[in-house]
Amino acid sequence: MTCRPGAETALKQEVARTEPEWRLAFSRPGFVTFKVNSTTPVDDKQLASRSWVLARTQGVSLGKVTGDELAKLAADVWALAGVATLVAEGPLDDVHVWERDAHRSDDESSTLLVSPLAAEIENAIRAAAPESCENLREPPGEKRRPAARNARVLDVVVVEPNQWWIGCHRVVTPPQRWPGGAIPVRTPEHAVSRAYTKMAEALAWSGLPIAKDDECVEIGCAPGGASQALLDRGLFVTGIDPAEVDPILLEHPRFRHIRKRGKEVRRSEYLGVRWLAADVNLAPGYTLDAVEAIVTHLDVHIRGLILTLKLADWSHADRLAEYAARVHGWGYRDVRMRQLSSGGQEVCLVALRRKELRKLDRRRKSRVEKRSPKGERASARGAIRRDPPHPTLSGPHFGAQFGAQI
Repeated sequence: MTCRPGAETALKQEVARTEPEWRLAFSRPGFVTFKVNSTTPVDDKQLASRSWVLARTQGVSLGKVTGDELAKLAADVWALAGVATLVAEGPLDDVHVWERDAHRSDDESSTLLVSPLAAEIENAIRAAAPESCENLREPPGEKRRPAARNARVLDVVVVEPNQWWIGCHRVVTPPQRWPGGAIPVRTPEHAVSRAYTKMAEALAWSGLPIAKDDECVEIGCAPGGASQALLDRGLFVTGIDPAEVDPILLEHPRFRHIRKRGKEVRRSEYLGVRWLAADVNLAPGYTLDAVEAIVTHLDVHIRGLILTLKLADWSHADRLAEYAARVHGWGYRDVRMRQLSSGGQEVCLVALRRKELRKLDRRRKSRVEKRSPKGERASARGAIRRDPPHPTLSGPHFGAQFGAQI
C-alpha cells in the first residue's frame, strides 16, 4: 500500500482492525507492506475491491529489484519469478510506475505522482517487456490514458532510485486507473487556492451525480478555490464564510457570498439546495455538528455531502468509522471516505441519501419549472432543476467495511 507520508502508523492500525491476521513487513514513509499468514494466494481482484481510507492504492507484492543500472533493473523486473507467473496467467494491460511520496509538501498543488524519474523508469521497463507483452512496449506519452476497468496492471513503486518494489493490481475503483492511485488533477492558472484541486479530485473520485445548474452551498469557502471548481462544473454556488473571498468569485454570476459563520445562516438559505460542502480548519466534531444542524432540519433536503475532516493528530484516524456512522445516522445510506492525494492531513467524506442515485438514467438536459400544485420544492432561486445522466462509481460501499458500526 502507498499512503501520505506520516500516515503509515494510522494506516497500519486501520488495516489491523479489518485484517488482524496480516503481519507488518517492510515499510518506508509513504509505503507499507504486509505478509499474509495463509497458504491461499491473495486474489488481486478481491483485494482491489477492498477499501482503506488512508491507502491511496494497494496491490499484491511480487518482489523487488535493486541496482544502479537502469537497463539492468528494467530487465530484472521481467525476470522476477512472480512477474513471469503473472505474465503466464494472461496478458497484462498496463504498467504503472510511481515514486513513493516521501517528501511531499502541503503547498504542492498537483496530485501527479509520476515524476520525471518515474517516467524514465517506466519507458525502460516497457522497452524491456517480453514478446508476450508487446502491447506494453509503447510509452504512455504525456497524456496518459487511464487503465480500463478490470485491467491487470503491473505496479513498480520506486521506493528508492535504486530499489523498486514490484506488484500488480486489478482496476476496480477510479483511483486505481492511475499510477499510485492519484487521479491526475492540476490546479488551473485561474484558481485562487489549491482547494480547487481538492474539490476537483473529490468529484472525480466520488462520482457524485452532480449536474449542471444544481445548487450547492459551501461552508468555509474563503478564499474560494473549491467554489471555483464547482462553478466550473456549471453549478450555482453559495459560499458561506465570515472571511473575504477573492474578487474573481464575487464577479461570477452564479456565485453569492454570505459573510457569516455556518451556524449563523438561516435555514431558508438551504431550501432547494442539493449539495453541501464544508472545509473548515477545525476539528471533525465541529464540522459534523454544523452540518448535522443543517441536514436534519425538516425543511432542508440536501441530497449529498462533500466534507473535509481535518486530522490535527493522526490518532484521530481511529474515529473515522465513528464519523461515517454518524453521517449514516442522518439518513445518508452511501458514505465513503478517502484521503485525497491533493489534500493535507485530512480525509474527504462524501455521502448520498441513496446509493441508487448513482444509477439514475435520465435524459441529459435540465429543465426549469415553477412550483407544481402538488407542492414540489423549488430552489432558492425559485426553480426546480432536474439531473441529467451521470457516471456510475465502481468500487466498494463504505458501509461494507464498517458494517458493524453502521
